[in-house]
Amino acid sequence: MMKRSLNEVQPVPSSHKVGLKHVLLSAEESGCAITQIGVTELKAGEVVEAHIHNDMQEGFYVMSGDLDITLDEETLNCSKDDFVFVKCGVKHELKAISDVRVMTIGCKM
Repeated sequence: MMKRSLNEVQPVPSSHKVGLKHVLLSAEESGCAITQIGVTELKAGEVVEAHIHNDMQEGFYVMSGDLDITLDEETLNCSKDDFVFVKCGVKHELKAISDVRVMTIGCKM
């Protein structure tokens, strides 16, 4: 069993070299296909460049702020309480329109 408070988890730089991430659960801790559950904070204007995961699916839950998520060629305007699911092999990019806080959930295929 594990309990963590988001406010007590120290932020670390994201693997995409933009924003800070609070890792609530890592792959090593999950014991299953979950690769990570974290909360990423991006400042207005920051962009997580387009990339593809060939062996992982990701879910993005917008906790606060406004965010554009581009999937292949379609851009989705997202705000608080929106959820976007990205399947393996789909190119995706995140752009913070305002300061934003996004929960990310990764799952290996």
